[in-house]
Amino acid sequence: MAKSLSFSTKKKNSNVIDAHIHLDDERFDDNRGELIAQARAAGITQFIVPAVTFSGFEKLKDLSKQYDCIKPSYGLHPYFITQHTQQDIDLLDNWLAQNTSCAVGECGLDFFLKDLNKDTQHYYFEAQIALAKKHDLPLILHARGAVDAVFTALKQANYFNAMIHSYNGSIQQTKVLLDKGIKFSFGGTIYHPKAHKLHKLVQYIPLDAIMFETDAPDQNLYPNFKEINTPLNLIKIIEHYSQLKQTDFDDSSNNALQVTRKFFKIPVHDS
Repeated sequence: MAKSLSFSTKKKNSNVIDAHIHLDDERFDDNRGELIAQARAAGITQFIVPAVTFSGFEKLKDLSKQYDCIKPSYGLHPYFITQHTQQDIDLLDNWLAQNTSCAVGECGLDFFLKDLNKDTQHYYFEAQIALAKKHDLPLILHARGAVDAVFTALKQANYFNAMIHSYNGSIQQTKVLLDKGIKFSFGGTIYHPKAHKLHKLVQYIPLDAIMFETDAPDQNLYPNFKEINTPLNLIKIIEHYSQLKQTDFDDSSNNALQVTRKFFKIPVHDS
């Protein structure tokens, strides 16, 4: 863990956005309202919630009406390519035309899981890049073990309005992505005391390219991996990031707040 530092990491005036959380997940069905209330009381004012399959679009839309702090994004996640159909691309296109969405995603590529067909993943990902470009929306990207391939697809489409969530690329990859204005979101993985490579990465990336996320209910903080993650952990993530970056909590949270609002086009008064 980081050594004691002379600056303050204590939360003062928290007002932050969870840039990637699956509040529509069924694991939150029994206590979603309570968790949202607790998070908002702690200063977590809004939640970017990306859908992962077309079958979940309607539920997410309903939740965003019930809780105005939920900002929905709609997309087709590479984990679920066996559930997607080619028709889903047309359905997503129509959905984006008829409904409010802060982004397209979660979408992208996953080369870590070997049973996911790469060609099929590319088909859905490239189609969603085209839809984001058509509807003038940013992309929420999944790039597990596939940072180079994701960037190649963006380059081919000449569209770089994107954020890679739970980012874990190399410094060299990051330099290329930063040059194109791509943003990065970090969550609970930075909390692990042995994540030395990741710690160096977050120290390298400038504040104006960073957002914070929980990815709840997954990616709980070390050492509680078997427990369900909650949005309240966002405060701990920002505190730990502030230690790594050697900056104040308020500087970290305020910078990320501005980056997240600008990227997703969230009005300042909308909180």
